[in-house]
Amino acid sequence: MTEIFKKIDRQYVLSDSTVNEYGFRLLTSGYQIDTFRKNPIGYYMHKREEGIVLKWEDLKIEDDQVLGTPVINLSNQRGMQTCAESENGFLNAASVGHIVVLEYSMEKELMLPGQTGPTITKWYNKECSLVDIPGNSNALTQLYDADENVLNLADMSPVRTLQSGFSNNGLAQLCRTMELSEQSNEGVLLNAVVNLVAEAKNLKATQLALETEKLALVNELAEMNTQRQHAEIDALLERALEDKKITTALRAKLAADYAHNASGLKDLLSVMPAYRTIADQLKGPRPETSQWDWDDYEKNDPTGNRLKELRANDPTRYRELFDRKFSA
Repeated sequence: MTEIFKKIDRQYVLSDSTVNEYGFRLLTSGYQIDTFRKNPIGYYMHKREEGIVLKWEDLKIEDDQVLGTPVINLSNQRGMQTCAESENGFLNAASVGHIVVLEYSMEKELMLPGQTGPTITKWYNKECSLVDIPGNSNALTQLYDADENVLNLADMSPVRTLQSGFSNNGLAQLCRTMELSEQSNEGVLLNAVVNLVAEAKNLKATQLALETEKLALVNELAEMNTQRQHAEIDALLERALEDKKITTALRAKLAADYAHNASGLKDLLSVMPAYRTIADQLKGPRPETSQWDWDDYEKNDPTGNRLKELRANDPTRYRELFDRKFSA
C-alpha cells in the first residue's frame, strides 16, 4: 500500500519567548501544549483554503522553545512540493497561527528591548504552518480570545487577568473599590473576588428560590379561588333546585355555562321564579299565610315546604322573617 504521508527527519522550532516582528511575544512557559496536541494540524503559509498539508508529532518544550516534527500529507496537492522543499532545506521555518490568548500583561517588568506590545503569558495555537519566512504577514497578525473574538493589539488593556499582573495604580484602585486596604496584594484581592462571586451565586440561588416559592403561592391561591367559586356555584344551584327554580338538566347546563362566573349566576337565579304546577297555580295564593311569622310557619308546616316556597317566591319577605327570628 502506498503511503499518503511522510514524516520529515528534522525538528522545527514552532515558537519561543523572543519578541516577534509585531512587537509582542509569546511566553513558552505559558504555552498550553496539550491543547494543541489534540489537533496538531498545519497548512502551507497559513493558507487554510488549500487544505491541511501537515500535522505535528513529537511536540515538546525544551530550552524555552516549542519543538515538533512535521508529517506531510502527500494526498494534498501541495503536500509533495512541501515535503521536497522541507527535505531540501528550502522551507526552514514554522509559524504558529490562530493564536488564542488566555492571559497577557503589559507590565514593563516582563518586556524585552524592542517590545511594544503585550507579553502573552498563557496561550495556545490552533495550527502551525510551514513558511518561507518566520513571522510572515499571515502568521501573527491576528490574535483571538477564548471566545474567538479578535484582539486588537492597540486596544489591549494593561490588565487582562489577575495572573497577568496589575499596575500599582490599578491594584490600589481595585482595592479601594472593594473596600480593601491599598496595601493588599493580588492574593488578597483574588480571594475577595472569589468571595464576591460566591455571594453573587448565593444571591442568585436565593432569588430563584423566592421566585419559585412566589409562583407556587400564586398557583395555590388561584386553585383556592377556583375551588371557592365552584363551591359557591354548587351551593347556588343546589338551592335553586331545591326551590324548584331549575330542573336537574338545567342545573348541569348552568354549571357549565357559569363555571367561572358565580356572581352572574347569582344574579340570574335571583330573578327566576319558582316552578309551580298547574294545580298549585289553580289553588291561587294562600291568604292564611300572609300574616304568619317564622314561628307560625314552623308550627303549621313542620315539613318546611311553605318556608321554601316563600324563599323562592318572595325572598324579601323570607329575609324579613328570618332576620326577625334569628337576629333579635
